[in-house]
Amino acid sequence: MTKQTYNYMDYDDAAKEIHRLNSHLQTQTTKADEHRLLRHPTIDIDAEQRSGHLAPDELYIPLHLVDMNIRREQARYVSYISSSRRVAIFKSLNDVTFDSTVLEEDFTDKARYTGWQTSLFRIIDSMQLHGYGVAEVSLDVTKPGHFAVADVNFEDLGLPEDARDIQACEMIVHRHYFTDLQLRRMAESDDFNKSQMKELDFESLSENYSLMEVQKVLFKKDNLVYVGWACIGRCNDWIRKPRPLFLGKKEQGEDLFETQYPYVVFPYNINEDTTISLMKGRAELDEYAQESATSLLSSFVTAHRRASGLYFAKDSNDPNNTNIQTSVFFTPNALIDSNIKQFQLTPPDSSIMGAIQTILGQNMQETSQVNYAAMNRKDSRKTATEVQAASSEAQSLSASQVALFSIALKKVYTQCWNIYRSRTLEGLIQPTIPPNFFTDHEYAIRPAGDTDVIERQEKINKMMQAWPVVQQTGAASLFLKRFVSMLFPEDGQAYVQAIQDDNTKTQLLMQLNTILQALIVDPETGQLTEEAQPHEQQLTQIMQQVQQVLNPGGQQQQQPTG
Repeated sequence: MTKQTYNYMDYDDAAKEIHRLNSHLQTQTTKADEHRLLRHPTIDIDAEQRSGHLAPDELYIPLHLVDMNIRREQARYVSYISSSRRVAIFKSLNDVTFDSTVLEEDFTDKARYTGWQTSLFRIIDSMQLHGYGVAEVSLDVTKPGHFAVADVNFEDLGLPEDARDIQACEMIVHRHYFTDLQLRRMAESDDFNKSQMKELDFESLSENYSLMEVQKVLFKKDNLVYVGWACIGRCNDWIRKPRPLFLGKKEQGEDLFETQYPYVVFPYNINEDTTISLMKGRAELDEYAQESATSLLSSFVTAHRRASGLYFAKDSNDPNNTNIQTSVFFTPNALIDSNIKQFQLTPPDSSIMGAIQTILGQNMQETSQVNYAAMNRKDSRKTATEVQAASSEAQSLSASQVALFSIALKKVYTQCWNIYRSRTLEGLIQPTIPPNFFTDHEYAIRPAGDTDVIERQEKINKMMQAWPVVQQTGAASLFLKRFVSMLFPEDGQAYVQAIQDDNTKTQLLMQLNTILQALIVDPETGQLTEEAQPHEQQLTQIMQQVQQVLNPGGQQQQQPTG
C-alpha cells in the first residue's frame, strides 16, 4: 500500500502531522517532568503525614543520586569546552602543510561571544539528565560571526517517535513560548497573518500564565528545508506561511537556502539502538538505585528515632488494670495511679548502612566512577595500585564519553563556520585576517578540546612519568620547556623564558670556568701559576662555588692546588 503524500504548504495537510508531533511533545513533557522530579525529589513531610502517607514519626530522606552523578560528570564536559584556548581546529584539505593558527584564533573570537557558555552548559545538562540534548544554529547579525548556538529544551523538539536521524525526518516541530508583547510585535510585521494572529487571545489564558505556546514547523520539500509558524488549537491556518529556511548564507548576492535542519542532537551514550526517543540519561539509569538507597536510609533513620523513644504500658498483673486506654501522654513529675512498665524498641542493625554503601558503590562503577568505588571500599585489601588502575580505567571511559560529545560539537561548529565564511565572502562581515583563508582552502573542522584537553592531558601524564629518566639526559632542558608550556598554557612562555635565561647563564659560567682554569694553571706542572699563587685560597673557594652551581648535589671536580 502506497503511503499518501501530503502538501505541507497547505495547512490542512500539514496540520495532521503537526498534531501527531504535538502529541509526542506532550509525552516528552511528561517524561521531562518525571526526570526533573527524580533529580530534585521534593516532599512536604507535614502534608504527607497529614494525608496518612507517612506516619507521624516517620521521616523521608531523599538521596540526590541522579543530580550527584550529573554534577560529577559535568566537570569533564565543562573542562572540554572551557579549558581550550581555541574552539576548533581547522585542517586544510588542499594543503596539509598550511598553518591555520590565525584562522583558529579568529573563529574562536567569533564563537566565544558574550554568554556563549550558557547554551552549551544547558545542552550538556539536558544530555546527561534526559539522554540527549539539542542545539540549534541560527543567524544572528548581532553576534560577531553572525551566528549563534542556542539550546532547545528536551520537551520542546517534536520528532517522530521512531526517528533515528533528525535529518531524515520529513517534518519536525519546535515549540516556542511568547509573551503578549512579543506576539503583538510579530503581528505588526507583514510576514505574519494578521487575521490568525488575532486568534491568539491572551485573555483566555489562566491568570497564572503569561506565555503563549506557538509551534515553529520545519519540513523538507524539493531538497530544501521550509519553515512556517502555527498555533495548534487556536488557529486554523499558518500564522506565517512556510518559506525556505535562510541562515544568512549567500553566493554572489543570491540567498542560499538550507538543505539540512539547523538542529544537532547530542547523545549521552551510544548503543546499537539508535532511536532518539529511547536514549537514556542519568534519570532513568539511576532511578532504582536512588529509590532503593532513599528507602533504606529513610527506614533506618525512622527506626532509630522510634527506638530512641520511651514506651509505656500498664502492668497486666495490676488488679486495677480494668480500663483500656491508648494515646496517653505522660507528664514529668506526675503521679500515676497504676503499675506501669517501660520498654524500648530494638534499634535496627547498622549493616543496613553497608547495604546503602553497596548500592552507591555499584552505581559509581556503572557511571564509570570506578576510582570512587575503589576508594570507598571498606576492606583492607584496597591498595594504591588498585586505586591507580581504577583511576586509569575511569579516565579512559571518560574520554570515550567526551569523544561522543565531540562528534556532535563538530557538526555545530561546521554549520557555524559555513555561515561565517559565506557572510565574510559577501562583505557582510569585515574580515580581520587575510581573505585567502576563506577563499583558497576547504577545511576539515574538529573541536579543539580533542587536542587541547584530551590529548594534552594524556601527553602531560606520559611526560610526568618519563621525567625521572629524561632529566638525567641532554634532552632535559628541551623536555622541561615543552612540558611547562603544555602544563601552563597561559604562563608557560614566561617560565620557558626563565629556564632559557638560566641555561644561558650556566653556559656562560662554564665557558668562564674553562678560561679561568687555563689562565691560572700551568699546563706543564698542573700547579697554580706564580701570579695566581697569592690568591690560591680565594680562587679555590670561587671554583668550588662555581662547581656547586654547575653541578648541584653532584660530585665536585678536583680543584687545582699550589
